[in-house]
Amino acid sequence: MDTCDLSQINTARLPHSLRALIDCIGVENAYRLTRLYGGRPRYIPKNPARSTLAKLLPPSALQALTARFAGTSLEIPKPDHFDRQLRDRKILEETSRGRSRSELANRYGLSLRQIGNIRRTQRHAAD
Repeated sequence: MDTCDLSQINTARLPHSLRALIDCIGVENAYRLTRLYGGRPRYIPKNPARSTLAKLLPPSALQALTARFAGTSLEIPKPDHFDRQLRDRKILEETSRGRSRSELANRYGLSLRQIGNIRRTQRHAAD
């Protein structure tokens, strides 16, 4: 997933714990952590050089994460919150190109009702 997709994420619609992580280390790095550790606790060491996180995050993000959460276990949210928003945006884009609800339901493995709800919810969010 490239970062231009992540720029479309509406952080206001994400859970508080994920917004706090994004505020600390940015959307791209938060997404990376959710992909690797989502749904599990991750200990944030006081000395970041001793952590495998040093290989995963840029130094500035690692420093910010350590400054805020050092010595605690951080429950890393699952990436589903990101994935759902990106999927819903794709559904709206395909809707605007004329794809039917049944085509979209088959493509994304959703029911016709779910496609209708996504269309309705996203339209209201854009207003």
